[in-house]
Amino acid sequence: MPLPDSLLDKPLNAHRCRPAGETVLAALRDWRGTPGAASWWWLVIDHGQGRFTATRFDSLRQMLARPALGVTMATRLADLPAHAEPLPGVVTPPTVEQDAATPAQARQLQAASPGGMLVVLRDGAFRGVLASAERTFAFTDRPLLDMIEQYEQAGGSSGDGEGANASPEPSA
Repeated sequence: MPLPDSLLDKPLNAHRCRPAGETVLAALRDWRGTPGAASWWWLVIDHGQGRFTATRFDSLRQMLARPALGVTMATRLADLPAHAEPLPGVVTPPTVEQDAATPAQARQLQAASPGGMLVVLRDGAFRGVLASAERTFAFTDRPLLDMIEQYEQAGGSSGDGEGANASPEPSA
């Protein structure tokens, strides 16, 4: 039995899939404009040709708050650093074709994957993710929203984030 759409559409698997050439600022604006978005959602980065990396939006906030990582609002998603304990970064989850795996097989792959996440494709195109049960129910979105607003108020509101050289200071 292939993976049912209902499994992928569960709130636990919430994500935004963005192209690798997009900037951090553009991805954050997309996230902010999505009803119900939360910082525990996954940012899935599509590098093309079936290659994906991913990070949680809260991890993106942590990357912005660490100047040593060199991540700014103008950083292309393709240039985000890889996750390396204890530093935040992107992981490279495995992919599976929706019609080629049973729910049990997909959950097994997801459980063993970096970050506990699996990218699901349908005929080679992105369809969704299966994520671990790890998510926060605390109101943790405000620090990330504050970072975006501070950046925009400081004059870094260009559509693609070009020219932004400094990371905003975290507000919480």
